[in-house]
Amino acid sequence: MSWIPMAVAAWEKMSSSSKILTWLYSRPYRQVIENEIKLANLGKDDIVLNIGCGAVPFTALYTAKLAGSRVYALDIDPCAAGYASQCVKMAGLEDRITVMHADGAQDFRHYFTASIVALQAAPKNRILETMQKKSPLGARFIFRLASHQYKDHYDCLQTQILPDAVTSQPMRTFDRSALYLNKEAVAGFHPCFNPQAADPAIVASKAA
Repeated sequence: MSWIPMAVAAWEKMSSSSKILTWLYSRPYRQVIENEIKLANLGKDDIVLNIGCGAVPFTALYTAKLAGSRVYALDIDPCAAGYASQCVKMAGLEDRITVMHADGAQDFRHYFTASIVALQAAPKNRILETMQKKSPLGARFIFRLASHQYKDHYDCLQTQILPDAVTSQPMRTFDRSALYLNKEAVAGFHPCFNPQAADPAIVASKAA
């Protein structure tokens, strides 16, 4: 694995226990999330799955604040999930964000209408396949794509499926976010399922 994702993860864990450091770390990403909210037309009726939230879950925080969406924030690292849970509590957004220690490439039992996949999340192809199988028709998937000079540091989405839309991003490590729509109905998905009935309980691993 490249040293860049590991360094970023370490910096996030150090920043997560301080409101000031969390704000400083998250601030440059506000425009990123605003662009993605517009790209996928996210709103208060959406349930958003954030895969690879990290110890400072800025995507979940901004999505909940700016779009009013309900968010499930996942991270495969139990320590990062624990820190993220503390961040959400510090921000007073426990009613909007559920932090979970989980693998986004595996089965996900909660209903969701959209997802935002972090740059460091992997393997992206398997994540896309899982989301396509477990989400309703019309669900929106956003992937952050590494810029050319950083593509060797992150797992890349390898698919012949063209994105339905793309927005530029003002970041060095990733210069665009791509939107994919789920265009196939899910077998066994109940069309009368009530999104508001999704489990609101906070399920998160505590930091070691």
